[in-house]
Amino acid sequence: MSLRVLVMLAGGAGAVWAFRRWRTAIQYALLLMIFEGAIRKWVFPSAQDLVYFAKDVLLLGAYLGFFRGPRLRLRLPALPALYGALAAGALVGLLQVFNPALPNLLVGIFGFKAYFYYVPLLFVVPAAFSDDAELYRFLRRYTLIAIPVGLLAVAQFFSPASSALNTYARSNEDAYVATFGSSTYVRVTSTFSFITGFTTYLLATAILILALLAAGRWRFRGHLLMFGALGITLLGMLMSGSRAPVAFLIVLFPLYWWLSVIRERGGGAAFGRLLIALSLVGLVLYSTATGQKAIDAFLGRAAGGGDLPGRVASPLLSPYLLLSEVGLLGFGIGSTHQTAATLAPNLVPYSWLHGLNVEVESGRVMLELGPIGFILIYFVRVYLAVFAFRQIMVLRTRFHRTLATAAFLFFLTALPGGVVFDVTSDLYYWFFTGLLMLVIRLDRETARKAGRAAAPPRPAAPRPLLEPALPVVR
Repeated sequence: MSLRVLVMLAGGAGAVWAFRRWRTAIQYALLLMIFEGAIRKWVFPSAQDLVYFAKDVLLLGAYLGFFRGPRLRLRLPALPALYGALAAGALVGLLQVFNPALPNLLVGIFGFKAYFYYVPLLFVVPAAFSDDAELYRFLRRYTLIAIPVGLLAVAQFFSPASSALNTYARSNEDAYVATFGSSTYVRVTSTFSFITGFTTYLLATAILILALLAAGRWRFRGHLLMFGALGITLLGMLMSGSRAPVAFLIVLFPLYWWLSVIRERGGGAAFGRLLIALSLVGLVLYSTATGQKAIDAFLGRAAGGGDLPGRVASPLLSPYLLLSEVGLLGFGIGSTHQTAATLAPNLVPYSWLHGLNVEVESGRVMLELGPIGFILIYFVRVYLAVFAFRQIMVLRTRFHRTLATAAFLFFLTALPGGVVFDVTSDLYYWFFTGLLMLVIRLDRETARKAGRAAAPPRPAAPRPLLEPALPVVR
């Protein structure tokens, strides 16, 4: 029996297990996303295309397991504009699968998956955790995985580009490994297939760690491992050579400081501890040989960044500049996706775009879906960011507000950044959406319990003599 058949059988068994244990399967899918690249690169390189879909198989089983039972009674916030835009966007995406400009139907199917496969997490995640304690345990353990992931990145950074540690999940074995320009140090990927997925993971992890530390008021007791995870996450950003996550953190940190630290009760003391903690983390990074080399390599690459104003303006200008070229329907969903060339091997790659090419996601969405689809997709992103901010202002408990802030910050990164064309960012985006709905649910439950506890007991009504006992209705 071939390895590929064994992997497919394991995938089928995993889907059945996920159907029966759908809550746990959500957590395992997020865990598998971290280590999927390592499995593809070093364990099953001959079946890496099948391993790529492993987390999707788990999520499919979890979706079916969720929708089969009484979990549909879960009450989510009444957001008709959001749900309507998602439904309309999915309908447009489904019709776009049959866009005649596409090279074949398979490209459209994979494109539809890229846009909408992880959207059900909005409904599933709120039901996957029963209370605050369970959610906190999962998030804490999940963020602490950054420590071994970061240590592997350090080993890659100091290994030559020809090392077995420094390889990508790819079909072309001759493809080069990216380095820091003239430097011999490689741009690390750790357990991920490529640099993009790793940097998305680092950004999401940093945001979650900052949220958990804010929930704990930046106290040192009980959070030393969390501080270590934050430090090695920042080190990983430098060793990746990617400027986007560092820039996002710098821009978003004032919002984090305001929303999760200074406006909270005891914010002044928490801010003092924050300054001490970040100073210690920075001192450790700067004073160690590893940190110094990573900083020097990153700054050397950042200094040759090219047209920075153009890069900043591109996400805003690209859709407008392409508007006259795409028509009403665009070139079809998935037409610019990185898998499209593989799915249409008999054609010149991306010849169906007639020479139009753009790197930023906003422009690619306009190319694929046209103006109608573009408006629907970005309406959802703007709506979720605004909605998350409003929830930060009304949620009652610090823990729930800090997690809502984490979702808000990640949503802001998705406005100029990528979601659709980076599977790691795609999954995290909809996980954060589900996380936002989950903390709203938990906050309401906390308020109801507090209200019941504060209410005086109501005296029982007198019962007539000889009245038969009533049955208990459940």
